Amino acid sequence: MTHPAEISAQTVVRDRWGGWTHTDFFLPADGNEYPQSGEFEAWLALHNLQSATAWMENEVPEWMMAAYWKTGNCSSWQPSGPAGDGWFTGSIHDTDDGPVCVWLRKKQEAHDV
Repeated sequence: MTHPAEISAQTVVRDRWGGWTHTDFFLPADGNEYPQSGEFEAWLALHNLQSATAWMENEVPEWMMAAYWKTGNCSSWQPSGPAGDGWFTGSIHDTDDGPVCVWLRKKQEAHDV
């Protein structure tokens, strides 16, 4: 059985709208826009990763969120990482509910919380 390559931190260089996605980040199967139920969780398990999510709306003042809704630009948001060691950025991307940052880390580092 082959094992997938290890996924580790990469330098984050955000685009002009504030987005960025790790080159090895999850993609839904069959070119779908959204994952099937459990698909992301299966990808995490396959790569021995855990995830945490930060939403822009929970981390910035209202005026910054209002500016985002007008421009679609979240580059002024600097997502705060979860507590503990080993977290790295998986993706900063837009959703129907606003920008989100998905943090990743290896499962064996979870005890450092």
